[in-house]
Amino acid sequence: MPSSYSEVVEALDKVFEILPEDLHDFAKFGEIALAHELGHTLVKGDKGADARDADGKLYEYKVSITNQYNFNFNARFPNWEDNKARVERHWENIEGAWIGQRDGMKITDKAYVPTSILLPYLLEHFERTKGSQLNKNFRMQKFKELNNV
Repeated sequence: MPSSYSEVVEALDKVFEILPEDLHDFAKFGEIALAHELGHTLVKGDKGADARDADGKLYEYKVSITNQYNFNFNARFPNWEDNKARVERHWENIEGAWIGQRDGMKITDKAYVPTSILLPYLLEHFERTKGSQLNKNFRMQKFKELNNV
């Protein structure tokens, strides 16, 4: 760790001068890196899709430095049909999900799973689990394996 963060702060100040204001949240840095890697454009807002490709198709992004990719849909409703509807609503008009492993701002590994595979998998997982949250955590290898099921 540097004894002074002045170099880091100065560099980040320069970044924030050119970065659109809606991307000033550090959590977006991973999404910026993945969008750059894929040639996508980030979508404004924090609900629904994260990015769009050149054809207008929408994608969910999960980017990690720890090989943990969480798909979280908040607290469970008491009724399964309400939970199912919430998860299905999220994936409406979303082509699929990209996950990316990053080191700094470099994507070192990535994987894609289309909604047609991911949504049924998530619904089956949530229907058979009982946790208070609708959350599924993947590691990169497990996520990649979904395409082979």
